[in-house]
Order: sequence, then structure tokens, then C-alpha cells
Amino acid sequence: MLLAQSPAYVRFFTPFDFHHTSIVSLLAEQGKDIFMGMYWGDRLVGFFMLRGWKNGYEIPSYGVLVDESYRGYGLTRLSLKLAKSICKLRRVPRIMLKVNPDNKVARRLFEEAAFAQTGVDAQTGNLIYHFDINYR
Repeated sequence: MLLAQSPAYVRFFTPFDFHHTSIVSLLAEQGKDIFMGMYWGDRLVGFFMLRGWKNGYEIPSYGVLVDESYRGYGLTRLSLKLAKSICKLRRVPRIMLKVNPDNKVARRLFEEAAFAQTGVDAQTGNLIYHFDINYR
């Protein structure tokens, strides 16, 4: 799925190397990190991840990619709801994500999902967003 996307569509999504062996290794060594696929029938149409727990971080980093031909169906919003539920179950206080400042669609979506910009990554210039988990 990753390699089938147009370069323009995935230009902001660079969490790991897209080569098969790299992905197999990443999944085999995921530890407490979570990678969840979204399927329509037998086709992988997207996935999201909560990463950082494996490396000892208390606050996970969320990332998502939906197949270009399946955008607009609410799959990213659905993955955000599930990610928030997973973090609640794990009693995690916050979720973090980073987004390129030019990715206006993603920024709007994350802000609508109650993520607040809290900083800028000095190395990449990406905007840092957090969502505080409410346990009520």
C-alpha cells in the first residue's frame, strides 16, 4: 500500500523506510508500540500507529496513512478515536503527533479532533500537537 501511493500524496509521511524488509523488521520488533491496519474487504486501505512506548516514552506518537483512493471516508477520524481509546485503556496522559506546516488538510483534521499545537520540532520544522486524555 505504501509504495502504491503517489509521491505527492505521501510527501509528508516519512516515519520509516517503506521497503518490505524494513517494515517486517519494524513490526517484528514493535514491543509495546501499536500498528493497526484498516481493511476494506481483503485490501489494506490504511493504517495507524502509536509509537514510542517500545523506547520508554510515556507519551506515544501517533501517525496515520490512508490509501489515497480511500481518503474522504472518515478513516483518519476513525483511527484517531481508536488511538484515543487505546491510550485511555493504557492510562496514558497524552498523545503526540507531528505534522508538516504545509499539510493544511491534516492540521485542520487534527485541530477538529481537539489536538492543540504545543511546539515546533527544531530538526524538521514540523508542528507538534498534543491531545490530553480525559479520564471522566
